[in-house]
Amino acid sequence: MGENMKKIIFTTIVFILVFLIYFFNINEKIYYVSLGDFLSYGINNFNKIENSYSENIKKYYESNLENYVNYSLVDDYRVVDLINDINYNKEIIYKNKKYKLQNLLIKANYMTLSIGMNDLIYKKNLTYNYVDQLLIEIDNLFKLIRKYNKDTINFLSFYNSINNIEIIEYSNKRIKKICERNDINYIDISNLNSYIIKDLYPTNSGYMYITNQILNFTKK
Repeated sequence: MGENMKKIIFTTIVFILVFLIYFFNINEKIYYVSLGDFLSYGINNFNKIENSYSENIKKYYESNLENYVNYSLVDDYRVVDLINDINYNKEIIYKNKKYKLQNLLIKANYMTLSIGMNDLIYKKNLTYNYVDQLLIEIDNLFKLIRKYNKDTINFLSFYNSINNIEIIEYSNKRIKKICERNDINYIDISNLNSYIIKDLYPTNSGYMYITNQILNFTKK
């Protein structure tokens, strides 16, 4: 076989491989899993469900969506609770379908995660030592999730729901580094307070702000 023919065959094989990689990536269906607390659930100040960022993202990807599961608990759901649920492979029910949590993590190729705010909100006498321990738990959570999932994970930063900007800035600075170590997208929502009328929960505009922060990052 001549050198020219070898080059033609090699070039053809490379072209086919590149095409196949492009074809399968462009046609990959999105299996979206949203995990977290009141933010991923979508609660407002009147204890009603708003258009959560999870639902907004689901609608954005709807034409290419394989499945969507939202596992979000509102009342006092903390980092350690999610760690325990994963370790025990908790069975959850969403839209009348049963799922095992570890299996969801394995199947998901796009994930959003908001957790940790309740750990700050419901802690009296908040100290930096407590925050440091919380950050260790967040790191442990990331490592645990990464055991089951190697795809896109977006983690929402903290916002100032505790009227202590120093603690929030201290936490977010370290969480960003923890995200980088675990190959997780750090989504900055520290300006969410601009979309809160009172107390704790965002308005519809606030949830849209979170949605845009996530999509603007992941579309880069």
